[in-house]
Amino acid sequence: MRVLHVIDSLNRGGAEVMLTAMAPRFRTRGVICDVIALLRRPSPLERSLQDQDIHLRYTGVHSLYSPRQVFALANLLHGYDLVHVHLFPAQLWTVLATARMRCRIPLVTTEHNTWNARRRWWLRPVDLWMYPSYERIACISEATAEYLIRWCPGVAEKITIIPNGIPLDAFENAQPATLAHVPCDVTRLVFVGRFEAQKDHATLLRALAAVPDAHLLLVGDGPLRPRLEQLAQSLGIRTRVTFLGWRHDVAAVLKASDIYIHSTHSDGFGIAACEAMAAGLPVVASDVPGLAQVVAGAGILFPPGNAKALVHYLTALIKSPEQQREMSRASLQRARQFSIENTVDGCIRMYESVLGAGAVQVGEVR
Repeated sequence: MRVLHVIDSLNRGGAEVMLTAMAPRFRTRGVICDVIALLRRPSPLERSLQDQDIHLRYTGVHSLYSPRQVFALANLLHGYDLVHVHLFPAQLWTVLATARMRCRIPLVTTEHNTWNARRRWWLRPVDLWMYPSYERIACISEATAEYLIRWCPGVAEKITIIPNGIPLDAFENAQPATLAHVPCDVTRLVFVGRFEAQKDHATLLRALAAVPDAHLLLVGDGPLRPRLEQLAQSLGIRTRVTFLGWRHDVAAVLKASDIYIHSTHSDGFGIAACEAMAAGLPVVASDVPGLAQVVAGAGILFPPGNAKALVHYLTALIKSPEQQREMSRASLQRARQFSIENTVDGCIRMYESVLGAGAVQVGEVR
């Protein structure tokens, strides 16, 4: 079976991390897995795919939103049994590209969040036309599926739930990073996420101002970083916040921390929170659809944007090492439900259901 994955770029993000983790595992299952990115943005994820001999190509078009992507893609899609698309506008351009091809190729896509910027009435016709062009739509959580069906009711029968997964061993068995510039005699809080509007670093920073004897590690980068650094300065907590930027050793940073906080406005799953649970950290997360279902029962949920509630939960948790140990055990147990191998298995079952009985079988190369 030959499968092509198409994605906007290999910039840091949940969908990009998932694809990078899955690609080599498809190969071990006998599925030839190639990747096309619409934009070239050199990153550790790109290097990881290349190091594992995954065939990676680019359209060569310099704008993600240029219609020229359609023509470039149409020249690159031949020779595959199925195309799996991630994120928008890759979803739109791929549908248009296949419409130009003489030989029809089956399309599937993954919906990676409960909300996106297109969920506005004047853009709805685009989604109502685009999504039905896919044979199957994999949703990373029940909440993601529910919100998509509300938006595009006609796709309900196409949806299958394939939860995200992570390489559990990499986080369970990581050795703590050496963070010489971070105090050892305080509680280390950590959050991994892009500095973009979807995430809610500001609430976390405001809460930290009322939580003494705690130091915050922020792993990530993005356009809002200067504004967040300024906010930390204005709150008088700049010396208690370390902006680590992107790290290649996220698992080690998690192992060197005490409590993980996932503050966000929306998150269809929360890969970073799942990684933190696999590292054995107590998790405190925003109570938003998707993320809440991953964390509930193992961690603490707080109302999104509510710094006062976050202060309350953090203060109580920091004062209770016993509760931290209990939550650590619960985190490890919950994380084991989300292995990357299960995600790959789910995708392969989806591919086989689309290709049908006459399809190329897994393990067969042509």
